[in-house]
Amino acid sequence: MTERRWLVSVIVLLALVLIYREFDQTLPMKASEAGAPPNVISGYSGNNVREDVVGGAISGGGNRGFPNVVTADFGTISGGLGNEAAAQAVVGGGYNNTTTAYRATIGGGFANLAIGGSSTIGGGERNSANLAYTTVSGGSFNMANGLSATVGGGTANIADGPQSTVGGGTQNAANGFESTVSGGTRNTATNAYAAIGGGLNNQAIGRRSAIAGGAGNIAAGEDATIGGGLSNQATDRYSTVAGGRANRAGNGNDTMEDARYATVGGGQDNVAAGLGATVGGGQENVAGGDFAGIAAGSENIAAGDYSFAVGRRAQIDAGHDGALLLADATDADFVSEAANEFAVRATGGVRLITAVADNGRPLAGVQLAEGSGSWQTLSDRHAKANIVPVNELEILTLLMGVPISTWNYQTQDAGIRHIGPMAQDFYAAFGVGEDERYLTAVDTDGVALAAIQGLYGLIQSQETQITGQQQQIEQLAADNATLTERVSALEARLLALEQSLSEIR
Repeated sequence: MTERRWLVSVIVLLALVLIYREFDQTLPMKASEAGAPPNVISGYSGNNVREDVVGGAISGGGNRGFPNVVTADFGTISGGLGNEAAAQAVVGGGYNNTTTAYRATIGGGFANLAIGGSSTIGGGERNSANLAYTTVSGGSFNMANGLSATVGGGTANIADGPQSTVGGGTQNAANGFESTVSGGTRNTATNAYAAIGGGLNNQAIGRRSAIAGGAGNIAAGEDATIGGGLSNQATDRYSTVAGGRANRAGNGNDTMEDARYATVGGGQDNVAAGLGATVGGGQENVAGGDFAGIAAGSENIAAGDYSFAVGRRAQIDAGHDGALLLADATDADFVSEAANEFAVRATGGVRLITAVADNGRPLAGVQLAEGSGSWQTLSDRHAKANIVPVNELEILTLLMGVPISTWNYQTQDAGIRHIGPMAQDFYAAFGVGEDERYLTAVDTDGVALAAIQGLYGLIQSQETQITGQQQQIEQLAADNATLTERVSALEARLLALEQSLSEIR
């Protein structure tokens, strides 16, 4: 392959020289002595091939004080001035470019230096390819220092890691093995397989870490990822910050293990510091418990494991695992009170809608009005169908047959007592509700109201009867008084008669 490459180079250069001499008979040309691979020198008379070098070729170029020079066997310079080509190296043109290594290539440009074997510089200014198989495509002041490293272009970029790549930009560095910086300014991919898409002052420190863009972001954990934004940190393994500002996924300690898989979606000044913890967005939220979550909002804390907070200033204490807090916009702390609790702060009221019409009008549900302590059930006539009147006295009679007991739930302490019927007994008596295991307030309230009406009707009937009886009693009393008066009168007459008879005798 070396001989074939040399032969092709010589044939091409000889053809170029012969064509050129057709048009300029004054072109200087030098060739080596017979028996050795020839050196071909054209262009400026000061161009030269160093002593004992064979197969060198200079197609043209050069100038006073800036000759082109082939310093080793089979080096080639196509043109330009002040260029140097080493063994089997090629300089296409440009000014003051130098190859010092075997099979190095410089396409052109100014003051480029190809030191590594088989290294390549496409062009540009003051670029250097310093180790074997390195490549700088162009730009200025770029360096490819690692084995097989590549700099595509830009300014002052450094590809230090083996097989590392800097696509372009300014002052970027790819230091890790197979690390990549696509572009931007002052970005650094430090560890193996780390990658930065672009942006400003980003650092991909962890192994296989990645930053898509943004500014001042740091992906320190292994396999950590930052999508973009400003001053975000992903400090633990597999941690992720999608974007936003000054967010942190991970707890930032030295282990990089106890907050693995932590995620912040966006927002500002949010922290996901627990194992698998998540903050969706918002501001100044902290998900510190393992697998804790904060969807959004401001100044929320989810310190309990598997806890979840959303809204404003919802505060779940450590140890209150599994707690779920929903807080409205009230500017005050809403604090958890127990593990596995569900707590809602809604100072404007709460509505739970379980069915709607085609136009969205609520057909079923309950609400807790602002400032209220009792649920209201939707009981709109327009939401009801198949309305059938009841017999209140029958309801009262059935209710009298439903046992009422005091009891406690199996899940509560025996000292916590309740009073009421069993759902099965209530369902057997009235046949209402969705399930014989549950009591529905609208049904128990309805039965109570019907029974009250039945009882009221019964009382009214009894009062009517009592009123009639009272009238009878009063009439009898009046009649009795009349009879008493008549008896008294008769007794008086009888007494007078007896006195008269006595006097006659």
